[in-house]
Amino acid sequence: MAAVLAGDAVALAAYPSRSEGAAATALAAVCAGWTRAEWHEALTSVCHIAGSPGDWMVIDPRGRRRSPADQDHRVVNTWAGAVAQFHRRPPATDGVSVMAELAEIRHAMDARPWLWGGQAGGGNRATLEALLAVAEEALRLDPTASIRRLAELSTVTASTIDRAIHRLVAVGWLRIEAGHGIQLEGWEDADGRRDGHAVARRIRIRIPDDLPEPLSDDELADPRTGELPTVRWAGVAVHDAFTWKGLGAVAGVLYARLSPSSPASAQLLATRVGYTPGTVRAHLRRLARHGLAVAGPHGWSRGGRDLDEVAVELDVAGTRAERAARHELQRARYLAYAIEFSNRRGYRIERGLYRPAVDRLPFSVERPPVALPPPRAA
Repeated sequence: MAAVLAGDAVALAAYPSRSEGAAATALAAVCAGWTRAEWHEALTSVCHIAGSPGDWMVIDPRGRRRSPADQDHRVVNTWAGAVAQFHRRPPATDGVSVMAELAEIRHAMDARPWLWGGQAGGGNRATLEALLAVAEEALRLDPTASIRRLAELSTVTASTIDRAIHRLVAVGWLRIEAGHGIQLEGWEDADGRRDGHAVARRIRIRIPDDLPEPLSDDELADPRTGELPTVRWAGVAVHDAFTWKGLGAVAGVLYARLSPSSPASAQLLATRVGYTPGTVRAHLRRLARHGLAVAGPHGWSRGGRDLDEVAVELDVAGTRAERAARHELQRARYLAYAIEFSNRRGYRIERGLYRPAVDRLPFSVERPPVALPPPRAA
């Protein structure tokens, strides 16, 4: 907040306008426990700095000085909006409380493994695990994450992530707080064009209100030793070897659940992951053929072979890196098109607000060659 109040150019570049920068300082002041008078005093102390929130309070966009009544009106309204935003989306007290809530969400997921079986269940679980990883990094229950970013944190494709988000929103695990789009920012150039940046969706992770009853600890525990499964996947299932061209996501789930020292039967693993015993046995045999699972007298345990070696053997090494590079190219192309579209939308060209030197897009899009059907025989 101090950098924004002081008019730091780097800090102010994150906000499209002076009013949004001032609103951000008001929200930060509310979170810090300031009063409106203290925030007003802070704005007054920096009103001589061009581009600062204090400059927004006293100078209008045309460079004219605002009246004292107009200044007070803006301070009161902006402060009221910040207070309403604070009560509508209260910040977490600390990182520990956020991590505790995320652990409770993950426990609710693990206690109902049948929700994550089948073709759709695996994609749903992979999407939730990727979102939980983003939330833990940001220490927020409502992180911003794009579909491609979530795909890079998992082994499934972006289209699978997109469909899974719609399903998870329908059943109550997720809620879309803000949509994605393009935000224009900065000053106009000589042609009237403004730069911009992409805004990802803000997604809140929550526990649905109408969840079915969970499995008991007796059903999830090993009947031989009484041990419960590990709560976290620990990210071991996110590897090139478990992409769809490799061993697949189901094999990755089983590999994550296998323990090197505590073997478990196929029936117990099926109960813990939500798949049928036949599906579990088939994928365990595939893992065993590549040295990633070992069958013993008391059940299956994790093999000691390196995952990188398996990925090379399956010819899938570098799949996730290639996917990330492809996503980066797609982001650049989309951003260029969306910024141009946003500058042209409405009546900006008709009103003379946007005056491109040439009436064409400032970038090219590669188009695949069209395959014409063969001619019919005479």
